[in-house]
Amino acid sequence: MTRQYDPRDVNVIVDSEFLTGFADGTFVSCEKEEDAYETYVGAQGEVVRSRNAHPIGTITVTLEHTSPSNNTLNRLANSRNVFPAYMVDRNTRQTTIGGSECWIQKPADEERGDEVSEVEWVIVVADYEKR
Repeated sequence: MTRQYDPRDVNVIVDSEFLTGFADGTFVSCEKEEDAYETYVGAQGEVVRSRNAHPIGTITVTLEHTSPSNNTLNRLANSRNVFPAYMVDRNTRQTTIGGSECWIQKPADEERGDEVSEVEWVIVVADYEKR
């Protein structure tokens, strides 16, 4: 069976706004900060698995420096408010990753040259969930 992938079916929604102007290549990545379970092995080889309650993850987006979404993310980086942020992939029967309590880790680094440069934004997600 042939499957099809369309990057236009991947959306990043931050504070109810759809981001635009993504850079070429990997333009969004989502990562849980810690493993879901920790393992402990006792002196006689007994194994205990404990659930890690650490809920934090990140969504990293890479935009062209000309993207109008940089203004949105810069405004949020300078705000004290938390906001919702989600990556929604409709290629995979609607995979949704993100949460309702997010903030920008730090203002993005900037560089300019003779070509369009890339701007990377890291969004911290306090209630990270993948559905």
